[in-house]
Amino acid sequence: MPSSQGHKPMRVLISEPLTPRVRRIVLEGSVGAAPGQYIMAWVPKVGEIPLGVAMDGRETWLLVAKVGKVSSAIHSLTKGDYLWVRGPYGKGFTVPSEGKVALVGGGYGIAPLIHLAHSLRESDVKIRFYAGFRTREEVMLEGLLQDLSDKVIISTDDGSYGLKGLVTDYVNYEWPNFIFTAGPELMMVRVVNEAARRGKEVEASLERLIRCAVGICGACALDPLGLLVCRDGPVFNGRLLLRTKDFGKYWKDFYGRKVPLSTKR
Repeated sequence: MPSSQGHKPMRVLISEPLTPRVRRIVLEGSVGAAPGQYIMAWVPKVGEIPLGVAMDGRETWLLVAKVGKVSSAIHSLTKGDYLWVRGPYGKGFTVPSEGKVALVGGGYGIAPLIHLAHSLRESDVKIRFYAGFRTREEVMLEGLLQDLSDKVIISTDDGSYGLKGLVTDYVNYEWPNFIFTAGPELMMVRVVNEAARRGKEVEASLERLIRCAVGICGACALDPLGLLVCRDGPVFNGRLLLRTKDFGKYWKDFYGRKVPLSTKR
C-alpha cells in the first residue's frame, strides 16, 4: 500500500473538463519528466495509478480519463487540493534534434506526444501531428496542437469533426524521418507495422497496469522477452515490440492473468 514516503504533494492549480470523460489537471511545479516518462499519482485512502505527463515545466499537466476509482477521485480534485506524486519513471522518447517528425496519437493518449512536441518547439524539427478521436465531443486541445506543430491532421471515427475514419489512414509514412505514437494499442500496432515496413524509425508509448513502477512486481511484463513496461518502457522501439507476443494482443489484469487486449477498459 503506498504511503507518503517517496511521494510529494503537488497543489492543483486547474482542474477542467476537456471532454465528458477527460480532465486536464494542472499541478504547481515540475515533476522533472522527460518526454514519454510517467508519474505515479496517489490519492490517500483510494489508490495509485500511472499517468503520462502532457507538459512539464513551471507547471505539470496531466490528462486524466475517468476509468476507475483512483481516476474518479482525481477528477474530484479542485483548485487548492493536493495530489501526491512519485516519479518520474521509465524510458521516454528518443528526442531528435533535426529532421521531420510525425506524431500519431489517439484520444487522451496524445498526452506524451504533446510533451514531446513542446520539447521540440525550439529546435529545427518539423512536426506533423496526427490526432484521432471517436467523435467530435472527444476532440481536445486542438489549438495547442496547432501551436506546437507545423501541420495538424484531426480525424474522428464517425466523421463528426475533421476527416472521417481512422487517423492511421491519413498518415504520410514516407514524409518523416521519425515516427512517434501513443494512444490505443491497436492504433499503434498499425502505425508500427507501416513504419517498420518502410524502414522508418518508430517508437511507441505503451500503456499497461503498473503497480510498483520500479521493475519488482512483474505485473507489466511483455512476453516472451520479459520487457517491463514500467522500467524498460513505457516507450519502446517499434521493432522490439513486434518481437513480443503481447503487443496488440494481450495485457495482464490486477491478478497477473493474461487477457485479450479487446477486453481492456
